[in-house]
Order: sequence, then structure tokens, then C-alpha cells
Amino acid sequence: MSGMLIIRLKGLGDIVHLIPSLRMLRQTRPEMPLALLCQRPFGQIIPAELGVKIFELPAHAGVVETFKLLRRLRREKFDCLFDFFANSRTALISLLSGARRRYGFDYRVRRHAYHQTYAPPDPNLHLMQLFAQFFAGFGFAGPIEHPQLKPVMSEELCRFFADPMIKRPLLGINPHTTYPSKAWPEEYFIEFIRLWHARTGLPVLVTWGPGEIEAARRIISAAGPEKCILQPKVDIGQFAALLAGLDIFLTADTGPMNIAWAVGTPTVAMFGPTTRKAVAPVGDDHLTLFNPEIECLQCHLEQCFYQKCMYSMKPEWVLVQIVSKYNLK
Repeated sequence: MSGMLIIRLKGLGDIVHLIPSLRMLRQTRPEMPLALLCQRPFGQIIPAELGVKIFELPAHAGVVETFKLLRRLRREKFDCLFDFFANSRTALISLLSGARRRYGFDYRVRRHAYHQTYAPPDPNLHLMQLFAQFFAGFGFAGPIEHPQLKPVMSEELCRFFADPMIKRPLLGINPHTTYPSKAWPEEYFIEFIRLWHARTGLPVLVTWGPGEIEAARRIISAAGPEKCILQPKVDIGQFAALLAGLDIFLTADTGPMNIAWAVGTPTVAMFGPTTRKAVAPVGDDHLTLFNPEIECLQCHLEQCFYQKCMYSMKPEWVLVQIVSKYNLK
């Protein structure tokens, strides 16, 4: 195999933002073999029609697994490699991949793993545009559009949404984050569910992913089971279909936020320590919430003693913003 290898190990939202560039490459170079190296199971989110060969590494892959991967990559004999992650591991993988030309970000020390590097003029550009600029900087340019994820629901998921317990408009919430400082407090989600039910009489769908079901059940128990519906167990592809079946999705800055945006579900995204400009859902159907009076917004700290940015967005205020945005009764 010749062609191109693209590396973006994580996170899930970043892979979603890479899809427009993958689609551009497929449209402008339909015969070029494309491959993506990412963290398992994020490759499942890539649309099959793009014809991208997926290589996946476990989240905590050791030396043995990494070198097995390297042998597989070297057998492919890639013409070029684009490393969109460029940490120490992917820089080493790039260097040892056997790719004839290697491109990466211009990071100190790691830049030496690549033949050419790219330093973005605006590192906080929306990721969809940042990735497109990266490719364009090396001669791979073309139109960039919305990710256009169109998942097909399984029969089980169709039956779930056909159940009489599902009422419209159906609001889904994601009370989970990858690190503490960007989380909306659990007690706020509980209070929001109560307020939503009191205002609309409708139950809320509580979503969860690997390792999160106990937290979801805890929230449902505290808010009142009659006010909540627990998401069924689904793989990542059917999770995208589940989000596509919602009418509104409330979340902090997470991978599910990006998937909901990609499938076209109106998304309410709450931001504090992370950069809104880089990842916030783009479009009139979506709502980005933050407290502009917090001076330390977008600090990028994973741990914060105060967490003022997220705690200052009270459930009552969030509900008012949603009701106003989507003209709810």
C-alpha cells in the first residue's frame, strides 16, 4: 500500500473534527489510499463510505503493542504521514513508521521526527479549520464542510425510541467529563432535571459511556426515576445514532458534545476552562454557555480548587437559556 497515514490518537471530539478533512481528501483524491491511527474504539466513528483503513491502539498500549503496530505500519509503505497529535509517542511512531515523507506540528524537540512542520498562525482556531489548514500547508487543500455524520439506528435503538416512555421534545444530558475542572456539578444536573420536569412535564434521557453507568444511575436515583430515562447500552456507532434521535442535548465540553453536533442535534454546550473557539458547536441550532464575568476562563487547568467557571452557571439560568433558545413552553 502507498497513500497517506493520518495520526490523531485522541480524543473522540478531535476525531470528529478530523472527518471534514478526511472527506475533503477522499473527494479531491478519490484513488488515494487513506489510513487513520487513533485510540480504540474511536475509529468506529469514521464513516465507512470514506474508505479509510483504521489502525487502533488501546488507551494504555505498552511497548510490545506499540512495536507490533509499527511492524504493521511499515508493511504498508506509506508515501506520507500526517501527525496531528505530535506527542512523544506519536512522534516516535512517525519516525519509525517507514513513511517516505512525515509532517507534524512544530513542537520543541518533537519537530525532529518530521521532514516538515507546521506552526498554525492561530492555534485556537476551530479544530475543523485548523486540521484543514494543516493539510493545505502541505499542498492538500479542498473544501471543508460539516462532518455530516449520518448514523443508522439499529432495530434495538428504533424500538427504544418507539417506546411510549419517550416524550417529545426529548432532552438528553451528558453529566460526564474526562477531567474534573470542566464538569458541571452533579448536584446541578440533578436540580436541572427536576426543574426541566417541573417546567415541561417531560423526562430527561441520561447518557453514559464506558465506566460511567453508576454515575448516571446515581443521578437518576437522586433526581427521581420518574423524571429520567437511562440510555441503553450501545457501541460508539449506535451512540451517535442515539444522539441523532434527541431533540436537544445538554453537555459540557466532551466527545459526545462533538458527536451531537456532527449528527445535527441541537447542542447546548457549557464551557469553563477549555477554549470555546476551538471546539464549540458551530451553527444557529446550537447554544454555547459560559460566564463572561469569570476572569480565569479558558485556563486549561484539569484540576481547580475553585471551579468558579462551571459552578457559577446555575441550573435555573441554564434552563432559562434553553427555553429561550428553543422557544419551549
